[in-house]
Amino acid sequence: MYDHSQRIGFFDLETQWLFQEIEPRWEQMSWREKTEIRDTLSKKLRLAVAGLMDHEGNVKFFTEENIEELFNALNSVDLIIGHNLLRFDYIVLSPYYSGVDVVEKFQGKTFDTLKELEKVTGIWTRLDDLGQLNLGIHKSENALKIPEMWRDEKHDEVREYLRTDLEITKEIYYYGKTRGELKYTHKEYGEIKGVRTVKVHW
Repeated sequence: MYDHSQRIGFFDLETQWLFQEIEPRWEQMSWREKTEIRDTLSKKLRLAVAGLMDHEGNVKFFTEENIEELFNALNSVDLIIGHNLLRFDYIVLSPYYSGVDVVEKFQGKTFDTLKELEKVTGIWTRLDDLGQLNLGIHKSENALKIPEMWRDEKHDEVREYLRTDLEITKEIYYYGKTRGELKYTHKEYGEIKGVRTVKVHW
């Protein structure tokens, strides 16, 4: 299952703000409008805490105060695995890495489970949905509460939430790798069409 010659890091982060907290019109905007400004807004969300988990489940946490250590850690692994890293997490980190396109820097060694699943499902799949359907586990908190919790100094609780997300990411990756398939909730134009099983090859 695990190639000991390869250093793997499972990566995820939480932000200090939600899209709707920095863009009051967010809930009323169309999908197209959101897509056009998503990257710009993502760069304004600010890092609350990031986590990097190794294949044994050990996690290192990073905040704005030790952001250089985070980039050093990402540079030190051979493969970064996460869900929606290329279109969200790396963009959130962009303002902290001066003169460097974070997506471009890390995409060559990134395995983005959202991107890989989109290739075979045609839709975006939520990590929580994958965790519940395939592992019987789910996020420990409502994701929309996390930024406010961080601002309210509930840092330990947010770190535990992030740890759960990383564990789900790790288990989903290995589940798909060993079984060759994953269940997901299929939607068409936002309407749920039921649970489907898709073959994955990673």
